[in-house]
Amino acid sequence: MNKRLLVIDDAEDILHLFYTLLTDLGFRDIDLVSTGREAISALRSHRYDLVILDIELPDINGKQVLDTINVEGFDAPVVMCSAHNSVDNVQVTWEMGAKGFLSKPVDPNKLKNLLERIGVYS
Repeated sequence: MNKRLLVIDDAEDILHLFYTLLTDLGFRDIDLVSTGREAISALRSHRYDLVILDIELPDINGKQVLDTINVEGFDAPVVMCSAHNSVDNVQVTWEMGAKGFLSKPVDPNKLKNLLERIGVYS
């Protein structure tokens, strides 16, 4: 699949899981970063077709990264993910423009369905 994806998560095992799930779906161009600052740098350097963004990051949180994505006008749908899928996390990130929310541990079928719904995977 000819799309470029960015996955941001501070847990190495979660990055590996997303990489495996996304390559199983046919994606080949996947960038993995573990901090908010690395994410913003990557977004400024490349155009992405999808961003998967953890809320809990070691430097700046995912909501702040999402705000930067909105302010700087990066044209990529954002899917938020967190082990803490509180109503507040989901509602706030939807209001900020996220196209979806995934709970950890990530269910492969839910990931596929979400990517289909937002038009990144068919």
